[in-house]
Amino acid sequence: MKRGMFDLDEMTGRHLDWALFRRFLRLLGPSRGLAVAAMALLPVATAARLVQPLLIKLAIDHHIVPGRMSGLGRLALLLLAAACVESLIGFWQGYLAQGVGQQVAADLRRRGFRHLLQLPVAWFDRHPSGRLVTRLTSDVENIGELFGSGVAASFGEVVALLLVVAAMFWLSPALTLVAFALLPLLGVVLLLFRRRMRQAMRQVRARLAGLNGYLAERIAGVGTVRLFGQEQRTLQEFDLLQEDYRISNFASIRWDVFLFSAMETLAALAIAGVLWAGGVSVLRSAVTFGTLVAFLEYVQRFFAPLRKLSGQYSLLQTSNASLERIFELLDQPTEVPGDTMMNDGAGAVRFDGVAFSYDGREPVLKDIDLAIAPGEMIGIVGDTGSGKTTLGRLLLRFYPPSAGQILLDGRDLVKLDPVAVRRRIGWVSQDPFLFAGTVRENLDPLWRLSDAGLQSLLERCGAWQTVARVGGLQGVLQERGRNLSAGERQLLCLARALAAEPAILLFDEATSRLDPVTEQLVQQTMERVRQGRTLLVIAHRLRSVQGADRIVLLHRGRIREIGTHEQLLAQNGRYARLWQLQQLTFDEPSALPP
Repeated sequence: MKRGMFDLDEMTGRHLDWALFRRFLRLLGPSRGLAVAAMALLPVATAARLVQPLLIKLAIDHHIVPGRMSGLGRLALLLLAAACVESLIGFWQGYLAQGVGQQVAADLRRRGFRHLLQLPVAWFDRHPSGRLVTRLTSDVENIGELFGSGVAASFGEVVALLLVVAAMFWLSPALTLVAFALLPLLGVVLLLFRRRMRQAMRQVRARLAGLNGYLAERIAGVGTVRLFGQEQRTLQEFDLLQEDYRISNFASIRWDVFLFSAMETLAALAIAGVLWAGGVSVLRSAVTFGTLVAFLEYVQRFFAPLRKLSGQYSLLQTSNASLERIFELLDQPTEVPGDTMMNDGAGAVRFDGVAFSYDGREPVLKDIDLAIAPGEMIGIVGDTGSGKTTLGRLLLRFYPPSAGQILLDGRDLVKLDPVAVRRRIGWVSQDPFLFAGTVRENLDPLWRLSDAGLQSLLERCGAWQTVARVGGLQGVLQERGRNLSAGERQLLCLARALAAEPAILLFDEATSRLDPVTEQLVQQTMERVRQGRTLLVIAHRLRSVQGADRIVLLHRGRIREIGTHEQLLAQNGRYARLWQLQQLTFDEPSALPP
């Protein structure tokens, strides 16, 4: 496996992207009241915490050193009350802040998933599902933590830091200068940490996305992995990805531990300096003993917010990387709604000079001119890679044509609302997809039909016996319909396409994976339901389109032949050769070379 195959989302940006941060603050709108309350409680809890060293100073200087017990009990009760207020206010502040974070995460996850459902199909061709799952799960969770454990907590620590500095200067400016002598060195440490931690956290997010993408791909293809005996290779590739992720995590942990150790060392040096200078000052009666004790407490409380801020900076970098990824997703342009359309159109389709390329360089379709009358059955055939499926996907408005236009009942398809277009077209693909849930939820999610009407449709499609076997319309289908055979899934997908009463039916290799008996059943069903509908059948097996009104043969993205089955055989061209080859393959297997 090539390194970098599953690396992605390597975002760029500053150490702290204020544009992203402002967008994050706008996410707090629905929880603005709770957020303000959580922030307002922080100074109260901080004040209750920082008043305690002053109470200790008063107890030492006015009661313990002079040996005066009167009033000492009152100070002890005040100290206990301050500690209780700090704990109580801290509890409610943390509860409110974390609640706001969880609400932000829920809203952002809902918004992200809604946006994801509105993106063009072409966008998903470039973004594997496992990586998208990472954005809507762990990335969103990181952003949810940003307010409770990041913004609010950082604000509290900054307030505490300012109050501590004010208290230290009030107690002893001289000792404060001693304590702050190491600030230049502290600044160098923080700057070094800031530069390294940003890149480390972005790499962690990218490696995690790659790991999740690989897992999702291999789990989806576990049958193929087992079939070809690729378990060991898959484990080796997984180990490489996991090792990259571990190394990235270890890098962030290393810098985190470095900062913690550096802060502890600087705090110890500052305390040692204050103890020496303060001890000399006490001996010279320049400051009281209580002042020295309180000052030492404040020195510890000066470095405690810095240590916490360093941890919150790590969280901020993690969340900043997640914000980049989430907002990059939300900034992707969605499908243009387009004009509404009437539902009573006859189902006429026209391809007028249509060309298309997936990558903008290599054309898949070229100069497609084809008019399809309402109620006509058209067969689309050709070699693998000739553009058959692409033609159908253009009709479904999954992609816009690179050139030319597609007209649906005389209106330019690109200008029409894609949702309305797809409701007019019933699509049955070669890969029938069913979701985990009940039969009714899969076949008629909008409840267009009554239970009796849906059962009647299933009977006409020859699928009612299958539905009855799994428990009727409320029977449960497993993920991807794995408790059904391929033919049964195909019949249910056919019923699902018909439940919407579409004007156009598009069958994309719908019988390619079926046995002859089931294929014949599906074709008979197609014949019954085609009345009054335009029918496009994309097929590899020419027998599937033998009865079509016209057959269109594509070769290298162009229409090479068009006509009825008999007319194309009479031309003795490419279609005739394909027919003869398939007849030989299906009817005379003994004639094939050994």
